[in-house]
Amino acid sequence: MTAIASPTLAPTAATRTAGRQALTGIGFAVLFIAALVFSGLAGSTTYPSPFDADKVTETYFARNGGVVVGMSVLQLLSVVPLAAFVLALTRRAGAGLARASGLCAAAGLAACALTGLAIPVLDASGETLHTLHHLTFLAGGPAHVPFLGILVGASALAARTSAPRWTTALGLVSAGLALLSVLTFASESFMLLLPLGRFTAILWIVVTAIRAARLRK
Repeated sequence: MTAIASPTLAPTAATRTAGRQALTGIGFAVLFIAALVFSGLAGSTTYPSPFDADKVTETYFARNGGVVVGMSVLQLLSVVPLAAFVLALTRRAGAGLARASGLCAAAGLAACALTGLAIPVLDASGETLHTLHHLTFLAGGPAHVPFLGILVGASALAARTSAPRWTTALGLVSAGLALLSVLTFASESFMLLLPLGRFTAILWIVVTAIRAARLRK
């Protein structure tokens, strides 16, 4: 006897995927932004750039070990929903580039959080402190952001027929800014591209998560 597929199976699977996208996308944004807010409110001053004077960096980490631990833990936690969002978003066939880029972005963020956490845990100082600080910046900045941009740009293009035009435009603009942020490797003057690429990508992720939540209903 031939089995007849239930017509409700496909919608149920799609609904579950949409639910995961909504939960994980919002979860990533909340945890990542919470890490920045916590650092800004609890720290004695702004988290230093690797381009700041050595004395500024050393003073900050000496006075804010607990703050760095809290921020790093929140960033590390945000990696989990980011990876889950990537897997839910790229379930369709032909999404290999977006999936690979998204998982690389998650790996970069995890490396950033772990190297940042190592600074207070190891009570790093001198050259070790500055090396770990630079690695934290590189992993969470010009190594993480371009991959996040590729995820967003490729996914926005793939969904262009079913998504509002402005969300497609947002995704492509974000991808462009994120890819250009690799120029930070060459010069400090391109630093502004990192937050522009990062936060437009997070905005696209939040918008996509909200749309997924509406489709789930």
